[in-house]
Amino acid sequence: MKTRIVVWMGYYTDLFWIVKYLRNRRSIPVQLIIFTDLDGSLLNHEDYSFAAARPSIERMKMGGIPLIITTSKTRPEVEHLQQDIGIREPFIVENGGGIFFPRGYRNLTIENGERHEDYTLICIGTRYSMVRRFIKKIGARFEIRGFGDLTTEEISELTGLSQGRAEMAKAREFTEPFLLKRPEGIDCLSALAAAKDLKVTQGGRFYHLMGIEQDKGVAVRTVMDIFRINSVEELTTIGLGDSENDLPMLEQVDIPVLIPRPGKGFLDAHLPGMIRAKEPGARGWNDVVQKLLNENQEFTIKKS
Repeated sequence: MKTRIVVWMGYYTDLFWIVKYLRNRRSIPVQLIIFTDLDGSLLNHEDYSFAAARPSIERMKMGGIPLIITTSKTRPEVEHLQQDIGIREPFIVENGGGIFFPRGYRNLTIENGERHEDYTLICIGTRYSMVRRFIKKIGARFEIRGFGDLTTEEISELTGLSQGRAEMAKAREFTEPFLLKRPEGIDCLSALAAAKDLKVTQGGRFYHLMGIEQDKGVAVRTVMDIFRINSVEELTTIGLGDSENDLPMLEQVDIPVLIPRPGKGFLDAHLPGMIRAKEPGARGWNDVVQKLLNENQEFTIKKS
């Protein structure tokens, strides 16, 4: 099939996927769920602000549309951000290492979940103690410094986070962000990690070491399956991200949205139906989500 690129809602995308999407939307009742990365996407890369995305977030809250944070950040960081935003929705942390559903969320039936404080946890990744064991074994050889090796003050300086937020970032459960002094050693490091059922990915600021089976895509697919099992309606999903570790998430959703990176432009990624935001961070995020919501005002999910 010959690809025909058109402008839709002010964005360049593939006509075939737009037609298919709109036909399905007219004929089948649809639920809408939005998955989003944080740094460089919902949050500005420089100041971590989501203020420019407030208008679309408030519309989602009024419509009962889940905003599912899908991030490399930790559970305490996401909990803090959800409080700031004013939502209590499921979230995916540490690059898909764990999925946390608030206890009793929408009365969903969640199989293979375990009780963890006030959540139902679906653990996909490797426990942090195992990840740290590998870092300690090979860290000196590759001149690696993980979050477990850094002080709160050092993490604060590297990330621009306050010391309180840096402490939350240090509270790992599944993955280890790390600095690699000699990037030329990444292939050898990745091979050694794979031999221990681990893998290395690259995010916006850090490399990340995690379980070999986990990524944002696996976690997003798991969340989508849970909603589908609990609903008779068709599910439509949007995903927004800006970096390489967001690609597995964007590959799973119906409408992938790529956010440009300040000073770097877009990641080299091409997916069917992909929309490219015009601006980086929260402003670009809000612009795309507002236009998608305008086109899909009938989408809602019951809050029961």
